[in-house]
Amino acid sequence: MKDKLDAEAILRKLAELRKSIPHVEEKPRSGTIDGRAAGIDGMPLETPEDFEYAAVADALDSLASDVRAAIDRAQAEATEKALEVYYTAEELARDPAHADLIPHVEQMRRAYERTYGKPIPPKPKR
Repeated sequence: MKDKLDAEAILRKLAELRKSIPHVEEKPRSGTIDGRAAGIDGMPLETPEDFEYAAVADALDSLASDVRAAIDRAQAEATEKALEVYYTAEELARDPAHADLIPHVEQMRRAYERTYGKPIPPKPKR
């Protein structure tokens, strides 16, 4: 006999998990206009259990999307800060008193190009 899905308990646990993840919005973004769970592709929503499965699938998808967005934001912020360090080190390395920074600047440049497949962009003018 197949155990009944306890959608309410799963959704409650997902809400707790969502709250415990830094930089993830507490309230999930819904994938539908009216906020109700969308059907899973190819799965008709005919029974209450179908809607429960769809609600759990929607909550998992929403959490995964929100975690991905938080990671993308954090990565963009870290890259921006790393570029600020690079630009500062590059400027300092031009001074003979800080020639010891040259290998570090070159290493940062190679790492960036290896990661992004393109040269470091010029420092933005402010």
